[in-house]
Amino acid sequence: MRHLSLLFMVVAISIVPVAQTPPKQGPDGKPVHKSPLADYAGTWTSTFEGKTWLTVRLTLQGDRLSGSIQRMRNLQFNDLGEIKSVGEEQFSETVEDAQVNPDGLLLTLKDPDTKETDRYTMKLTGESKAEIKMSAMKMPPGMPKIKPWKLAKAGAASPAAQ
Repeated sequence: MRHLSLLFMVVAISIVPVAQTPPKQGPDGKPVHKSPLADYAGTWTSTFEGKTWLTVRLTLQGDRLSGSIQRMRNLQFNDLGEIKSVGEEQFSETVEDAQVNPDGLLLTLKDPDTKETDRYTMKLTGESKAEIKMSAMKMPPGMPKIKPWKLAKAGAASPAAQ
């Protein structure tokens, strides 16, 4: 019993210094705090039938994300809300704002030609995986709810469009 108590005390004492390790410090000696936006930074793509149809490029600049979304303009959906086909014409929107909220990353984008604004919600589902969906998208009556589109971060295996 005495040996068990001694062993417990040795283990407890050896854990204390690890638990008291100060946070990582930057070159200026101040603690480095990781931005909640950092995990979203990078190039993310989605494919449909082996073809990239959606590219999300996000760059962390200080405490802000900038970037763009480039995708096919015409999308067709099946009765389950999954992509059935994608058009050939591409368009690009520029990130106007990016805010982390409980649902993920809310991206506000603007089409530079039409000046129209779209909102997307991007949610991380793994180290190099995410889902993105259009937020507040107006759908015709009877249209099924659109399922989120799966994304893979550049350098990772590309997921299927659904």
